[in-house]
Amino acid sequence: MAYSLYDAAVTPCAQQLGALAGIIDKAAAHCAANKIEESALLQDRLYPDMFCLARQIRQSADFAMNTGGRLAGVAPPALPAVDDTSFAAAKSRVETALGFVKSLSRAQVDGAEDKVIAWSAGGNERKLNGNDYLQQFALPNFFFFVTTAYDILRHRGVPIGKRDFLGPVNWL
Repeated sequence: MAYSLYDAAVTPCAQQLGALAGIIDKAAAHCAANKIEESALLQDRLYPDMFCLARQIRQSADFAMNTGGRLAGVAPPALPAVDDTSFAAAKSRVETALGFVKSLSRAQVDGAEDKVIAWSAGGNERKLNGNDYLQQFALPNFFFFVTTAYDILRHRGVPIGKRDFLGPVNWL
């Protein structure tokens, strides 16, 4: 079986969203055990000019949904463009994104390698073919936001590690 656009787009987004949901659970448990206000941790950031944790999670969910949705030609669910103030709300956002990504079929995504993907970012219109969109824009951004969310939590002492970041892996 050939490696397809679906395999390159949907599979890693689904895996990382599942891992992110588990990491969020561990962050909530850490806050409860250590009497840390969830909203304080969700507003934390690694550096003043970076997005806060809640925004990193929101961007992760948005990139996953937009990646698959744009390639498949399907509009993702409309989620509020505001940062979540609880881990329950953040996890719900991630689970909604995961459900959408998992709903996409191979037939919807495969074949979009040369499809023109157009979107607006930073007030600018952008266009790339499907393959370049995935490899040069969507996946690098998605992994950046997921990794940064993980890094903020790890930096603040949430007991997570590489296996949490990877999520469930189908080992042979």
